[in-house]
Amino acid sequence: MEKNLTSIELVKKVLVQLRRTRMDHLISVSNAEWYSLFKDEIRNSIAIEGVFANRTELIDVLENNKRTDKHKAAAILGYFESASTMYDYAANQFKEKEFLLRMSDIKQIHTLLMRYEKEMGFYNGAIGEFRNTRVEVSNSTFTPISEFYVRPACELLIKWVNFHLKGMKYDPVVLASMAHVWFESIHPFRDGNGRAGRILLSYILIGCGLVNIAIKGISKVDRDFYYDALEKADDDFEAIHREIEAGKSIHLSEVNQRLGVGKINPFLSIVVDRLKDSVSRLKDINRSGINQNAELPLSDLARMYNYSQNYLRNLINRGKLKGVKKGKTWYVRVHDLAKYVDQLNPKSQD
Repeated sequence: MEKNLTSIELVKKVLVQLRRTRMDHLISVSNAEWYSLFKDEIRNSIAIEGVFANRTELIDVLENNKRTDKHKAAAILGYFESASTMYDYAANQFKEKEFLLRMSDIKQIHTLLMRYEKEMGFYNGAIGEFRNTRVEVSNSTFTPISEFYVRPACELLIKWVNFHLKGMKYDPVVLASMAHVWFESIHPFRDGNGRAGRILLSYILIGCGLVNIAIKGISKVDRDFYYDALEKADDDFEAIHREIEAGKSIHLSEVNQRLGVGKINPFLSIVVDRLKDSVSRLKDINRSGINQNAELPLSDLARMYNYSQNYLRNLINRGKLKGVKKGKTWYVRVHDLAKYVDQLNPKSQD
């Protein structure tokens, strides 16, 4: 825990420095560095749910108005709309020092997330409404709370989060991590709980002045690591739910006494590592200090802009990007790729 808290403090210091120069657009699709991070978040989060999209498919759906597999397109568009809307909202609340969690926020996350899947016929439930049936979570040992007690469980979660947002007993990263585990143990919706919960996690982080994270999920190893960390962290929440189902009224003071941070450590470590990665990308991929006339190999530019080398070579072959081949290596001028990215993500005129 101590190591994680030390890392969190370092992350906060870097974010303070970043906000001195780009407060208005740190979390915005007009910020190319953040948008690159956001695309990674989308790819990984939907992959955790078994929907796999490569970078080209993601860009085709989000930027080129092309359609891939309909279910995949619905998942990408829903996540983009839900997360981008809620993150922008959380950032504004942070700036105005008004951030709190509301029931309507949780429902809005799900409404936007599942809208396209509902329209395309992949989701038969009511969007933004709590489930009225039992659900089972595959590859998991925990039992979500009964459908009859979803609302009181969510109400208790929200009260608990807001209590600690005001009192700050927990560091915001610890609070967001625990809120995510609690949300997943409730599993309030018929479908989309994993994605909604990860958006909620980043929503709280941003509302507390931090940034969103991309929990890795493309490889089976990463997915298993994530699920295992959740399993280790949810025992206390499950115990509370069983008592709620038995008709017991649980007060905040009792929740605070019963919840320990020890079990959350494996999941907290994932969140901290991903948060460090997010901030590192926002800091180190800042291209303002790079000579715009410099010609760099595709391997460097791919890392800086979070594109694959194959995607950049394809742009060169299609005449969308100027490139020079030296030996077996393609080189592109920084200015040319920056211009291409700016055309995809026009800067705000505010």
